[in-house]
Amino acid sequence: MKQALSIEQMKHLKELGLDTSDASMCLEWNESDSDNMVVTSMDADTNYDYYHGTYTLQDILGKLPRHINDFGTKNKMHIEPTFAGPWCISYQIGICEPFVFKLSENLLDAAYDMLCWCIENGYVKVGKEEK
Repeated sequence: MKQALSIEQMKHLKELGLDTSDASMCLEWNESDSDNMVVTSMDADTNYDYYHGTYTLQDILGKLPRHINDFGTKNKMHIEPTFAGPWCISYQIGICEPFVFKLSENLLDAAYDMLCWCIENGYVKVGKEEK
């Protein structure tokens, strides 16, 4: 089971303008074995050559809005497994608007996809907007 975002996913969040310095976990690896990364706590002692901060599911859920408020309605985030197997994270955008949803076999990846969508559509403020 995937425990944390990949380095590529974390870099993409940075490219979208998100300050990722609050990552709670760390990907660590040795130069001689860069394909064998381990996930550790940011404050753990390490014997690895390299590390990169990374988000867990809890980190991402903490960044996603609990609801998207458009047209005077509160539309809560829904997280659920689908009948076919993948996980779904969704919001209803407005009164007459369809649901926005992200599906993935892994809940962490569905949450990551939704976080990217929320940043791209202004529902999660980044950079100077965060203040």
